[in-house]
Amino acid sequence: MSAIRIRTSAAGRPPTAIPEATLSNTGPKRRGSPIPVILVLIVLGVVGYFGWKAFESRQAAKRAKEAEYQRWLAERERLRNLPDPETNVVTKVEVAVKKEEPPPEPPKKTEAEILREEEAHRKAVWAQIEEARKKSEAKPLSGFAGIRFGEPIESGAPVKWGTALEGSAGDSVAARGVAFAVYGPKLKKPFMSLGTSPLVWVTPKTRRPYRIEFSRALAKSASKHDPETTNLVAVLQSKFKSEPFAPRPGVPGRAGCEYVFPMGPTTVIVGEFDGVLRFSVEREDIREEARAETETLRQEKGVVSADGALLDSKRYPHGGLDRKKYKGVRFKDETPRSFCGIVFASAPAENTTILVPQKGAKGFFLNYAMAKCPPFRGFAYGRADIDPVRGGVYAIHLSSEGGTEGQDDKDYYESVKASLSEHYKVTPSEKKVEGEFPELTYQIGDLTVTFGPDPRGGFYLNAVNQVLAAMAK
Repeated sequence: MSAIRIRTSAAGRPPTAIPEATLSNTGPKRRGSPIPVILVLIVLGVVGYFGWKAFESRQAAKRAKEAEYQRWLAERERLRNLPDPETNVVTKVEVAVKKEEPPPEPPKKTEAEILREEEAHRKAVWAQIEEARKKSEAKPLSGFAGIRFGEPIESGAPVKWGTALEGSAGDSVAARGVAFAVYGPKLKKPFMSLGTSPLVWVTPKTRRPYRIEFSRALAKSASKHDPETTNLVAVLQSKFKSEPFAPRPGVPGRAGCEYVFPMGPTTVIVGEFDGVLRFSVEREDIREEARAETETLRQEKGVVSADGALLDSKRYPHGGLDRKKYKGVRFKDETPRSFCGIVFASAPAENTTILVPQKGAKGFFLNYAMAKCPPFRGFAYGRADIDPVRGGVYAIHLSSEGGTEGQDDKDYYESVKASLSEHYKVTPSEKKVEGEFPELTYQIGDLTVTFGPDPRGGFYLNAVNQVLAAMAK
């Protein structure tokens, strides 16, 4: 029978029996091998590593999904900010970008500014020409096209009148000197493309040539100059072995040009003026003498100028004056009896065609070339009004194209004004009309002379005898 040990508690509780099997008088038993524990730890480490990698992979996938979502949100916002296809208005603008403005274009020059610059350039170049003329050692030309400068031309009726010298707008005709032109001898062969009949300007008293010129209408072109202008300049450059001065160089798209070869007292000019290509050879010394001859004529004939002689002319073909039909008619003493070749109250020539319009005055056309009567300042065409009962002329209406011989309309207007004012010794009244120039009215006794710009182009010159006009009504 196995022995039983009795353990009593300190509190007096009954003792607890301890099995005999737990009691031993031998030492403790030895523990097992650590290898299984190590293997377990290795397994746990491997599992933990791959578990961590799986966790990291899931986190990366989550972050990628979040980034994709953010891109989707951004794309949705962009689409919301696109312009409305119907109104083309942006509904939302988050950032306003300031665009750089292009530099402002320089202000465009007006036509008036361009003309002022061209005129200033022209005057400056002509001053250089005068200086070059003084220094020129070139031999002056003695003539051209078979015409010798200074040798009088006795034949030929005047076909044009003008001033010999240039001047300011207010200069009188007498101060500039008057001159007229006749046609010179016809050439056997044309001079280049400018024809066979030169126009020769002569002094007013001795009829000595001082300018010989050829001209024709310009070849029509919207933007180019006449090719013959270039040809003429090239021929002269080769002949004179010198370059021309260009007061007005030819510019494409801009009308007009002027090239000058000064050779002492001789001046050769090629240019395009008012739709005409003109080539001229001029002797400056003889041209100056034209002004002196004008003064001599003033003293000899007691007339203001050749322009005045044309204004008072009675040379236009007309019939006689029936004094019975105008018996007792009286005019003021200072009233001119004629105007530009027409005698007031005279009848038209026998073969003249009389026009009787439904409206307007009865009358006939005037053509100074056909009548071989020199016109005043280019007023070569017009109409004469006649009394429907008595048949005498009481009014004359003339027209002119305006600037000629290189003059612009302003110079032309001022020269006609100077001629009328000097001849009639009357200060005109001015009336503002459409355009640059005012209408001028001269009252000389019973004669009213009106000069002004024609709305259709050019200028008009009218003369009305008020006494005869009242009788014609």
